[in-house]
Amino acid sequence: MNGVRGSGSETRELERETSDSADRREESVDRRAFLRRAGGAVGTAGAVAVGVAGTGDASAQAQRYEFGGHTLGWRGRSPEAIADTENPVIELEAGTEYEFWFENVDGAPHNIAVQDADENTLRESETVTEEGATASITFTATPEMAQYICLIHPTTMVADVEVSGTVQGGEGVGEAAGGPSVETLALVGALVLAFVSPVLFALFLFSRRGENEEEEREVTTR
Repeated sequence: MNGVRGSGSETRELERETSDSADRREESVDRRAFLRRAGGAVGTAGAVAVGVAGTGDASAQAQRYEFGGHTLGWRGRSPEAIADTENPVIELEAGTEYEFWFENVDGAPHNIAVQDADENTLRESETVTEEGATASITFTATPEMAQYICLIHPTTMVADVEVSGTVQGGEGVGEAAGGPSVETLALVGALVLAFVSPVLFALFLFSRRGENEEEEREVTTR
């Protein structure tokens, strides 16, 4: 009889160990699956953040001013603030990229250039000689810029530019430098936090559950 009881006890112990081993394997599989999902969630958060930041960069395009060029002067076309204005004063922000575009409206030779206060040419377009032809310059505004001009008709086709702000190390200060705005960075941070916080909390709960189950097993085997 003692031998039978011993055999039964050993059988129950073996069954318990087999069950515990199966539970541990199942828990290990569950953890791996959860970690894969968690990694996917974090990856998604990163992709969203990059997408948002990328959108901010893509939207930072050159601001465009359009003119009609004729020997009597520049006539503003767009934006609306300069429309139909003769030789309009253009207000610029240091460090921001701009495009000055014009259409030749009288068939005389014209180009467009930006100069400093000493009439040094900082940026210059090609010369167009046919009516309807167009040309443009793209540049980043700097404080020394003082006027835009047709170098062929400098006494009539000339007007002031007024540049506000400063630049540091060749880059504009703040958003003018072309980097993401404070609002964009805050949005990226909020998105990452929204994705990652639940994942971290779930990982914490999962690890605590594993510890509790391990403690229960130790108590049972005692």
